[in-house]
Amino acid sequence: MMPHNPPPDEWEEDSSLDQSPQRPKNWVSNCRVFFGKHWQPKTLTPPKVDPQLQELSFAERPAEVLRYTVRKAEFWLSPKGHLREWLRFNIKAAVLLGIPALLVVPLVTFALGQFNTWTTLLAQTTSNMVLFPMSALLVVGLISGLIYIVKSAMIMRLRSSQQRRDPYGY
Repeated sequence: MMPHNPPPDEWEEDSSLDQSPQRPKNWVSNCRVFFGKHWQPKTLTPPKVDPQLQELSFAERPAEVLRYTVRKAEFWLSPKGHLREWLRFNIKAAVLLGIPALLVVPLVTFALGQFNTWTTLLAQTTSNMVLFPMSALLVVGLISGLIYIVKSAMIMRLRSSQQRRDPYGY
């Protein structure tokens, strides 16, 4: 009796399970994937004037005309919606970068200011630790010099008084 061999389909593993989408390997591919996810322009519809423009109030009419003019300029510049998407994307980026900057920058500035104060105090302390022994040494030297001068003056005075009494030094 021959052993039962399974059909070839059972031998091979399902290759679709092993093929997961690979992540891009360089920064250009990363940027393309990122922009592909977030860049989704929508085609604009041509702007239309409000049919009830004549019935709008004095303040509403200029606002409607301004709205129509801006939309017409936007449609003229970018009918496929790329300009609007570009502005939306840049506003998102500004918010994503601006909020952390507004929250983190003051804290970092405060920390750096405190570090600057601490460094200044440390430098002053080190300077004082170096200058104190030098100034103490200078004071000791001045006092020693003053004592030497006074002692020398007294010795000279003593010798001069001895020479007056005994001019020949006997």
